[in-house]
Amino acid sequence: MHRLILIFFCITLSACASHYGAVTIVSSPSGAEIISDEDGSILGVTPATVWWKEDSGHRKYRIVRLRKEGYREKVASFWLSMSHTSLKKAQKSPTSIEEILQKKDS
Repeated sequence: MHRLILIFFCITLSACASHYGAVTIVSSPSGAEIISDEDGSILGVTPATVWWKEDSGHRKYRIVRLRKEGYREKVASFWLSMSHTSLKKAQKSPTSIEEILQKKDS
């Protein structure tokens, strides 16, 4: 009986734990704003490492927009592993995304 309670307690704790995922976004040229497609907030300027926190450890599909003056806006989408149990661990092994921005026609 004690073993069953212990297993239930461990499962409950792991289900409630926070999970993190990180991505390093690089653009050519650099200096593009990274904009969340979810809420329109600016997450950083390339090159940058951006992170998310979730309650579940499931992969998350993320969409960001890259915007730089004189270049066409670029949409980047990716699956992000949310398997890290700390922000520090996620930042040590981020997913890498590289995007090439195209100049606007003059």
